[in-house]
Amino acid sequence: MKNSFLKNGFYNTAGGIIRIGLAILTIPLLIRLIGVEEYGLWTLASSVIAIVGLAEAGLATATTVFVSQDLGKEDSDGLSQTLTVTVGAMLILATIAAFALWFGAEGIVSIFTKLDNTQQLTGVKALQIGGLVLWSRLLQQVLVGVEQAYQRYGLMNLLNTIQSALITLGMLVIAYRGGRTIALMQWQAVAAVAVLLSHAWVVQSLLKTVNLHLAWSKDKGLAVGRYSVMIWLSSLGSALFARGDRIIVGSLLGTQSLGVYAAITDITTQINVLSSLPVQPLVPAVSHLIQNLNNEQTKQNIKQAIQLNGLVALGLGGILITLSPLICSLIFTNVIDIKYIFLFCISTVIYSLYSLNAVGYYILLGIGAANICAIVVAASGFLSLIMIALGAYNFGLIGAICGNFPYLLTNLLLLMGVKHFCIPQNTLIKWLKFPLLFFCIVVYLHYFIPYSNVLRLGSAILQSCILFIWFTANNKGFFAKKILNFK
Repeated sequence: MKNSFLKNGFYNTAGGIIRIGLAILTIPLLIRLIGVEEYGLWTLASSVIAIVGLAEAGLATATTVFVSQDLGKEDSDGLSQTLTVTVGAMLILATIAAFALWFGAEGIVSIFTKLDNTQQLTGVKALQIGGLVLWSRLLQQVLVGVEQAYQRYGLMNLLNTIQSALITLGMLVIAYRGGRTIALMQWQAVAAVAVLLSHAWVVQSLLKTVNLHLAWSKDKGLAVGRYSVMIWLSSLGSALFARGDRIIVGSLLGTQSLGVYAAITDITTQINVLSSLPVQPLVPAVSHLIQNLNNEQTKQNIKQAIQLNGLVALGLGGILITLSPLICSLIFTNVIDIKYIFLFCISTVIYSLYSLNAVGYYILLGIGAANICAIVVAASGFLSLIMIALGAYNFGLIGAICGNFPYLLTNLLLLMGVKHFCIPQNTLIKWLKFPLLFFCIVVYLHYFIPYSNVLRLGSAILQSCILFIWFTANNKGFFAKKILNFK
């Protein structure tokens, strides 16, 4: 676990930084090219596709876990059974989901009464094209699950980064040439199919030395099914929180407000994405060591994972809050709008704090406790959606943003995850005390720093240096011995 976990976490982070940078760059440029209202319509179509994408039923994560276990036992027959179940099931589910999106597009769009006739026609066409996007992405996920089980994170992240770059460049060129939601979705479909073929080639090369064959096992099918259902329930909660909120805001407030809401949360959600990437390899790593969870070296890696997650989540959150005037002026207008800055800061605080759940979430998945993840994430997600709807209905955009607070309950996953390693809660608090206190100080001082780009950029650099020094002081030799040396 020692070297491969850290190396894979490094690959995840390096690729994630590039992809997140592209995503953050795309948002303001796309809004300027197509306008906030059209961006809201694009967000609405993308969110519907993401929700229907829950048809994957947790099979991607199940593939990683069960293939990892088969590889650990060097069981080629078991591997054949696992892939027969997961790939076969995903092919069926992806096809059903794609047809459902194609034939149900008109009914789905009719739900959004705030859309005018032109927007509804555009939405229907975009969702129908999105059926191919969804089919390709679902099949891609199960292939990525195999790559993760083989711990080929370097190649996997390279392909994902190329995909992000192609999509970003294509969308900006299309928008610049006058293309709108339908044209953007057509490009997404082309890119999704191309990347699916690339992942298929990688998986074929990984499995070429294995004597694979179609092998159905009722026991393996039931085991994968039970695990996948728990993962699916967990994904349901997180996906509804990540995309269902946009559907609610679009329905209650219209595409103009949705465009603002989506622009803010599309940036702040990158905190969760980036902070979870270094620790995501815990799933196959813990699955390999499921019989030896109390090993001291394993506990040390858990400590490093928690502090690394805290470093990125709270550090990035503090930087975004410090730079919020600059970010908001780039996204919306060239004039600083206090209201947008305030909304952006609230969203950043929420996403920074809830992102601390990542290590616990991946530990629980790795040890097979997907049911716990499902209950906590689903409950937090549904409660958040209720509060977002109530907030949007009664208080508008600020109510919708504040309605995200209940998702902080997902931090219970961290407490439950470390419990399996016999790590006391006071030890966990000790590990995260400094970055939490430092984050609170940064949020407080934000209101006293003048709106000067030079001062705020300098403050952001200083924050990064302080947190980096703290992490290296608590994890001596981490970068020199474990990140730079892959032997």
